[in-house]
Amino acid sequence: MDKEKDGATGTNNDSNEEIDVYSSGGDVNNKDISKDRDEEVQAKECNDTSDASDDKSVDESILGDISSSQCNKKIVDDNKSKNANEEQIAQIDVDKETIEMNNIKENEPLDEQQHTELEDDTVHLVDYNVEDNNKIKSTKNIKKIALIIGGMLAIFVLVVAVTTSAYKNKVYPGASLCGVDLSKMDKEELNKEIKSISSKIEKNTMYIKASSKKYDIKISDLVEDYNINGLEQKIMNYGKEKNIFEKFMIILNSNEVKYGFDISVDKEKINKLMDDISKETNKLHENPKVIINGDDIKLEVGKDGKKLNENDLIKKIKGFTNKVETLDDNVSIAAVYEDDKPTMNINDLKSVDTKMSTYSTTYGSGGGRGSNVENAAKKLDDMILMPGEEFSYEKSVGPVELNNGYTYAPVIVNGELQNGVGGGVCQVSSTLYNTTLIAGILPTERRNHSKAVSYVPRGLDATLASGLIDYKFKNTYDYPLVLNTNTSGGKLTIEIWSNKDAKKGISYEAKGYASGNSANTYLYGYDKDGKKVFEKHIDTSVYR
Repeated sequence: MDKEKDGATGTNNDSNEEIDVYSSGGDVNNKDISKDRDEEVQAKECNDTSDASDDKSVDESILGDISSSQCNKKIVDDNKSKNANEEQIAQIDVDKETIEMNNIKENEPLDEQQHTELEDDTVHLVDYNVEDNNKIKSTKNIKKIALIIGGMLAIFVLVVAVTTSAYKNKVYPGASLCGVDLSKMDKEELNKEIKSISSKIEKNTMYIKASSKKYDIKISDLVEDYNINGLEQKIMNYGKEKNIFEKFMIILNSNEVKYGFDISVDKEKINKLMDDISKETNKLHENPKVIINGDDIKLEVGKDGKKLNENDLIKKIKGFTNKVETLDDNVSIAAVYEDDKPTMNINDLKSVDTKMSTYSTTYGSGGGRGSNVENAAKKLDDMILMPGEEFSYEKSVGPVELNNGYTYAPVIVNGELQNGVGGGVCQVSSTLYNTTLIAGILPTERRNHSKAVSYVPRGLDATLASGLIDYKFKNTYDYPLVLNTNTSGGKLTIEIWSNKDAKKGISYEAKGYASGNSANTYLYGYDKDGKKVFEKHIDTSVYR
């Protein structure tokens, strides 16, 4: 038995010598193989020791069994304690050992390819497990990061929700009106503040600089409504229609938002103010003129003018609160003037060379009526009417008021003579009516007097009632028309001048045929041979 044991040991030693030789060649697993061989020898020795103690006492036998059992148990426990990776590596080592033992028995060493394959399998398995462990660690780190980010996001959303909720019924930061901060105000506070601001503004004065004049206007005299409710709603609703994160950014940034009143001005007061400023400061253009003296014609060049830009001034007045930095400030506004160019070119007037028609009436010179006739006639003198342009007698001589050169004189009202401003102006319109008919021009608007007059035949008069009745006609010729008036010694004469070819050789005659309290008016046209080539019933006039 000792001999067999020695032989076994010798064989083991021979094997160890062969393994050492391969270890020197770089086999990384040979030491583990040697270790496994030692464990097998140790197991055999435990068994041999147990066999050698058969002739001893029962106690020693039991102890030998226990010792052998403990040895076997230790080996089993060691093997079980290895993890799955070590078992796989051990299996590879066993396979390698088997190959090597077979080679040793046959005295054939492992070739290089076998070494390489075994080494690659081992390295790949080790790399796989390292990679697997790294993946597990990476997954755990990602989960930790996700939890941190999720927590931070939850906190952020909570902050956003709380912040925006606090401004649900309040004005966002940065809002101001006339320099007053409105931030964080609720609806009631905002309404009270806006009313307070408007009442303070009303006490201020507006200074308007227009040309060389200055106008001091009380703001309370022009403002009709501050539209407080609309402004309040606009301020309260700002940004509230946005999503929760956009609202949060508005609150966080607190950008300044300046508001102003949407003022409604009193139209009558503002229009009167514009008229007053325009009349006092405008320097209107002068159109080229045709100066007629007897039969002589002279052209006069027009001049540029300046006129108030009323729309711009009204806009500035309405937006005056945008200029108020503090509530104690008064407002200064500069009126803007624009060029007022002539509406016609002097070259267009060079075609005027002939008197087309003339008509005269008589009036009592002196007194109020004579003064009114002369004033109205003067306003018509040198007036030019371009082709297609319509003439309005009321616009040309009006307004018939005391401040426009007129005075009191008898006027016809509902068939009765009464004293009124402008008595006599209808004689000028009636004289002009006859002049236009002789020029072959028909009226576009005309009314007879309620009572027949003495200065023209019935059916050939044209009355004026400011705002109600007007006398109008249109230039239907291809050339300009020029009015030339003259008053002298109680005689009123009105002429119409144009181009010699305007009437195309036709002479016109107007006639009123009276019958009872009515009269029918006709216009006739004759060629150069006296042949009637035109006839037109104009209208029927009815008198009281």
